[in-house]
Amino acid sequence: MNKRNLYVTALLLSVITWWGCTPHDDIEEFTPRYFIEELAVWDFTANFAMESILGLAKGFDFEFSEETHQWLMKLFNKGLHRQIRGVSLSYRTTDPFGEPVTATGAFFYPRDLKPGGVVEIPPIALMHNDEAPSLYVERREFSFESVPCMLGYITINPDFLGVRYTEEWPRPYLIVNNAGVVAYHMRKAVEEYLLITENYQLDNRSIIMGYSLGGSTSMAMAWYYEENPTGITVDRVYTGGGVYDGIEAFRAYVRTGRNDYQSIPMVIIGFDKYYNLDLDYTKIFANGMENPVNSPDPEEGGDGYAWWFSGERTLSSIIQRWGSDLHRYMHQDFFNPQLDGEFLKLKEPLEVNSIVYNWTPKPMLEIHLIHSAQDNLIPVECADLLYNEYRKRGCAISYDRTTGDHFQAGFKFIATAVFYLLAK
Repeated sequence: MNKRNLYVTALLLSVITWWGCTPHDDIEEFTPRYFIEELAVWDFTANFAMESILGLAKGFDFEFSEETHQWLMKLFNKGLHRQIRGVSLSYRTTDPFGEPVTATGAFFYPRDLKPGGVVEIPPIALMHNDEAPSLYVERREFSFESVPCMLGYITINPDFLGVRYTEEWPRPYLIVNNAGVVAYHMRKAVEEYLLITENYQLDNRSIIMGYSLGGSTSMAMAWYYEENPTGITVDRVYTGGGVYDGIEAFRAYVRTGRNDYQSIPMVIIGFDKYYNLDLDYTKIFANGMENPVNSPDPEEGGDGYAWWFSGERTLSSIIQRWGSDLHRYMHQDFFNPQLDGEFLKLKEPLEVNSIVYNWTPKPMLEIHLIHSAQDNLIPVECADLLYNEYRKRGCAISYDRTTGDHFQAGFKFIATAVFYLLAK
């Protein structure tokens, strides 16, 4: 046990003793049920975060004009010196089979502990094991998912499963119940951490925001909070660029035959693992992608899905090898208008995890949806379906069907969310 953990344990005992006979005098309440260990702490300023975001934007070939840059600096001027702490931690949760497992994540909070609220943001579909919010904190790297902390909000970014302690597993993309459980347990771990280390009680209200894979995950989180006795109230959900119904996404990919972000194999591999589908990959993939050996050598049965989607390959290398044409690596049965052949095994899991057809948000939950009609990664049909079905049921949902590619729409999503947080 390191010095920090010894300090935490001592402080925990002192808090229990100090509070004595108060409404909090149940020792069990102060014994962490979820929080396991602090992995790293990183202190920085909002100004550092701002400069990091501008640098990330350049990395996506998105240049802010000098006028926009000055406008942003003026907008955030009052808070640029805000002191922020980022924490990487581990915690107890459950896997999609309901078995106990250790997960990780990161969160950020203003050092003055006068936050504007709690914002929960799941990550995008990360492809490499080195990509995870908790690892970013340990490397002292800032990400788009953590932007609300610049405005003084407590910002929570779960890693989810398939990384770090569970990196030998595929990431459980689009498995909505597990996403909700793991996010909730992360929030509880943050609550325990702040109570132990800062004697601060986390508020029980959240704003949830997510884009791309985080778009569907943000909805899954809100779904879990509403349908389970969590004690958490979700005020708003900002969601964008997500897959809200897997079958609708499949239909759209069949129609276009393209995907510029090679995540479809990862989704299929995850469903196979967590639903015990026993897929025959020779009837799922083609042209070598079906090879099951974790090796780059096709003569050894490698250079297929086991190698490229092991979590050890970068997105750029996957793009270089397989490109955007789905005909290069998907079996011909994939391109039938309806799920057919081996793909029929995916039908039930996809239906079970449909956010569109399995959850109706309560009337008071406001949902703000953004998706580009020109999205090159996630079909806009997914957002169209969500909006139309929710409107039929009288849900409080608004829809900005914008333009530009996936990343351009993503920047609009960030701007929209930031303006709301500033106004709030």
